[in-house]
Amino acid sequence: MIIVSQDKNIVVNFDNVESIDIVANLDETGKVPYMIYYETNSKREELGYYATEERAKEVLQEIIKSILYSRKIDKTNNIFGFDFMESNAYFEMPEK
Repeated sequence: MIIVSQDKNIVVNFDNVESIDIVANLDETGKVPYMIYYETNSKREELGYYATEERAKEVLQEIIKSILYSRKIDKTNNIFGFDFMESNAYFEMPEK
């Protein structure tokens, strides 16, 4: 599955991701945005940020559901040795 970052500048192959996590980070306005990062064995990059921890957790759950759904589709769409790619083989990070 492919994950597209919130700013559309990063495209991540989830097969290479070791972890996705939420990090609270105080910004210059004094607010605490919650960033979602992915990590591989060689780098760590921000996928998106959200105003509340609850929203960041909702987005993380959406990613998990999308991954599980795409894996289920992969198994059921392998007919006669042919793989059919579904449109939800990717996930775009939602806006703030």
